[in-house]
Amino acid sequence: MKLRKKSIYIAVLLVYSSIYAQKIQVFKPLSSSCPQDWLEQMKEVASEVEIVNLADVKRLKHEVGIPYDLRSCNTSLMDDYVFEGNVPKKAIKEFMKNPPKNALGLSLPAWQNEKEIKTVFILFKDKTYKEFGKY
Repeated sequence: MKLRKKSIYIAVLLVYSSIYAQKIQVFKPLSSSCPQDWLEQMKEVASEVEIVNLADVKRLKHEVGIPYDLRSCNTSLMDDYVFEGNVPKKAIKEFMKNPPKNALGLSLPAWQNEKEIKTVFILFKDKTYKEFGKY
């Protein structure tokens, strides 16, 4: 009887993890590297982190609709959302709990990278954006 309960529990756990498992793809230029500490943070956001080197990341940024002034080094895709630059894990987790209607994703623009307190912006499908929070 105990073995049957354990088997059911494992089956439920496997179904749950396959439904809720998330993969984040990090697209970066061939000539750049993502900070290892940020990549480690992404492992806490998604169950799988895939790094994809591209010769033309600018084209991807254009295709997904990231405004020029909010672009950064890498572009990440998770579920139906885009995360531009090294968006802090806390911001991504907050966003994913309740994504706003018509949201495309979040951006930490390159010009925010050197600041102690970084401003993250929410991107909308109509190519508008506004401040999401400070991290």
